[in-house]
Amino acid sequence: MHVVDNMGRGGMQNGIVNVIRHLDQSRFEHVICSIRRLDHVDAHRFPEDNVKMMCVAGEGRESRVQIPALSRSIRAVKPDIVHSRNWSGVEAVISGRWVGSCTLIHSEHGVDSETAEREPWRRVCFRRLAFGLADHVFCVSNQLRQLHARRTGFPERKIGVIHNGVDMDRFSPDSSARAAVRQEFGIAPDELCIGCVGNLTPVKDYPTLLHALNEIASVCANWRLVVAGEGLELPRLQSFVDAHPQWKDRVHFVGLSNRVREILNAMDIYVLSSVTEGISNSLLEAMATGIAVVVTETGGNPEVVVNGRSGLLFPVGDSHRLADHLLRLNAQPEERRSLAQEARQRISERFSLQSMVRRYEQLYESLVPGAKPRPHAVAIV
Repeated sequence: MHVVDNMGRGGMQNGIVNVIRHLDQSRFEHVICSIRRLDHVDAHRFPEDNVKMMCVAGEGRESRVQIPALSRSIRAVKPDIVHSRNWSGVEAVISGRWVGSCTLIHSEHGVDSETAEREPWRRVCFRRLAFGLADHVFCVSNQLRQLHARRTGFPERKIGVIHNGVDMDRFSPDSSARAAVRQEFGIAPDELCIGCVGNLTPVKDYPTLLHALNEIASVCANWRLVVAGEGLELPRLQSFVDAHPQWKDRVHFVGLSNRVREILNAMDIYVLSSVTEGISNSLLEAMATGIAVVVTETGGNPEVVVNGRSGLLFPVGDSHRLADHLLRLNAQPEERRSLAQEARQRISERFSLQSMVRRYEQLYESLVPGAKPRPHAVAIV
């Protein structure tokens, strides 16, 4: 049973989809328990008849405490394993221990901008309690493991790490997709296409990218920007672009898209300007596609990108350094191609989908006695 806040289109949710789709369907059954909402389209992302979906929040109302509702759901499902994710799902650990009939996993996939520097002490204490009650705790990056161990006092040696992985068969260089998307957006073959994919939220810090573009605009006339995603920051970003009339045909906000693979192929440089990250799935996808990446040196990003070899790093919020990197890669296409090739190789060696799924499978099997001989249910909370 997988317990999550919601099953929108974020990186963590996409990671859950990948795990479910690639675990042996004859041996694992899944229930997705959403705390706040289930979008109708989400069911189409999973194998038929192997995934059930439920929501603990009644339509039109939300409770600050979900332990009773989660406990009822766990009793009804009777899963072998309850796997909760992030702060929004941490109450499932309490609920699962209260019910007492399942093994409990809790994993942390990132932090939001409000708690990147400091977390309220009550939240820290509750998280520490949940870590102690869970049968297994892990994070998606070493940096995140160190962060939560330091904040909660929970022993770092008791927190595992499972890096995210990406499907390299799906995300790969595709010249026909590149040509088609660039033609659709009116991007000439010799123009530098800079892009990013993700939720338009403050933690992604897109204004830093826009400020960097403002710096390079006076010396570089052949750039384009493609932003795929939606979120509350969109009006603010559009206002910034509208204040630069000369950008009218240079910036494309394409919204939520089912063509991320094709859109990535149209890019020459992928930028991730986040204030903090766990292991960004969109970054992994961009690198697997064979794109030069420029990312902030925060969170799990340095674990993915080897600076100067498989991408370039810059300090959080430093639009000047980002602008320098963009100008450098525009002026040196050979370096850009070399970084792109090394990026794909890095993903193949360290962040493949097969490696991630194998780690999850080993984790689930290790926590359920007799799991191998018989089918069992995995509850994702």
